[in-house]
Amino acid sequence: MRRNAIAIKKFPWISLALLLATYGIIGWQLSALESHWILWILAAVATVLLAVAVSSPWSKVRDGFASCFRSDGKAFLVAVVIAFFSVVIITWLHIFVHILVVLSASTLVRLDVQATRWSSRQSFWLIAIASLVSLGLGAFVHIGVEPHLTVISYQLTVDS
Repeated sequence: MRRNAIAIKKFPWISLALLLATYGIIGWQLSALESHWILWILAAVATVLLAVAVSSPWSKVRDGFASCFRSDGKAFLVAVVIAFFSVVIITWLHIFVHILVVLSASTLVRLDVQATRWSSRQSFWLIAIASLVSLGLGAFVHIGVEPHLTVISYQLTVDS
């Protein structure tokens, strides 16, 4: 019994709540934009890919980046790709900020989970499931709350 109490105390509640809030807001915004279903699929795939990237062991990530710079041709190609993405990031800074917040929240959960000595697989499942559920929950909350907000704003306008 004592062991379960310690495990619950060590669970990354605050960072997980931040991750849920972040993806909930993105789900709300996608729902507010009345996005096409393809955009929802892309968001779900990007969410899972981010969970894979964040939860993978850092030695594999480091080795992957190191292999990009072993030859001059690869290094030049990487430099051109980085320059292209830098221009895209600067051009669409308002979108990149959302991506950066999601990446930061996911990394924070990963660091907290790593401190509790969970495996990479367990952290992947926690981040992926929490992110996808929160993304969908944000959309469902928007669908359920928006009609009520419209009525409230209409009533405030009529009363004024």
